Amino acid sequence: MFDVTRQALGLQVARFTFRKVPKRVIVFTSALSTAKRALLIMPFDDQEGIPTGLVLSMLRRMYGDNNLTVVMNSHLLKVERSLPQSKFIFLTPADLNALFLPRRHILQQIQQDSYDVAVDLNLDLVLASAYICKASAAHVRVGFVSKQADIFYNLQIKPDPTLSKKLIYDRLATCLQMF
Repeated sequence: MFDVTRQALGLQVARFTFRKVPKRVIVFTSALSTAKRALLIMPFDDQEGIPTGLVLSMLRRMYGDNNLTVVMNSHLLKVERSLPQSKFIFLTPADLNALFLPRRHILQQIQQDSYDVAVDLNLDLVLASAYICKASAAHVRVGFVSKQADIFYNLQIKPDPTLSKKLIYDRLATCLQMF
């Protein structure tokens, strides 16, 4: 019952936190192809059932294992095995505050590195992952279209709701390869 209120308060805190962050003009024609480091935020719901193979292989090919940081909410062996040299940050419910925002130690782990690209694979707006995406200070922050997504992402993809999750992620990978 109070989760909706807490999430709304968390959204307001996020909006207030990022209110003075300057918005830069980005030329998307080469923004992803010239990037060096990427942050990938895996879906927080039902990770076992999320087919992200094409997205993972595309990011691995573009940036390499060493230049990829993956944020996940649980250990997922198929992802960890496919990216053996990548850095992993695990986000548990204990790592979120009462407003569903990541705690300081998680943000410090994220901000240890600089990122050119941050990709949030959550189909719906998950406040913690969107906040991490924005807090990463990546030049290009990719997420899916939702009501409050403008606060966090500067490149939004509108998924076709009639498609399966696998096809949505495959189309995302195809779309990102154009840049």
